[in-house]
Amino acid sequence: MTREPYEFHEMLRRDCLDVYQPDVVCSIGMLGLSRLAREVTAHGKWFTPHTWGNGIGLIANLHLTAGTVSAEGCPYLEFPFDPPEWTPEARDYPLLAPLAIDNAGWLTLSEAPGLGITLDEQRLRDTRADQATYR
Repeated sequence: MTREPYEFHEMLRRDCLDVYQPDVVCSIGMLGLSRLAREVTAHGKWFTPHTWGNGIGLIANLHLTAGTVSAEGCPYLEFPFDPPEWTPEARDYPLLAPLAIDNAGWLTLSEAPGLGITLDEQRLRDTRADQATYR
């Protein structure tokens, strides 16, 4: 759960990790992680985001990785898929259509603008929380 740039840089400087798994949603964003990904792989380490969230975070991490890291620097990308509980439909509930995983387990990036996804605006309105609840 490292989130701060200085933590990543210090771990890299001290050669603490072989694999770096920040999540674009939980840490330093697309620009910060694109810089970190290049730095990590330049040091011969793997950069493969931890993407255990919904489809928005998954596709953001996939775009980030595809745009910054070679296959040698990221031989795999972790993503939530553990049926019957963790299905694409459950994971990608904020999207109009779940991300399609092919039979070999691959995700293909869309040619559409931005992240290439369409939010399910009605579902987001229906599930919106206007206030925090406490027990």
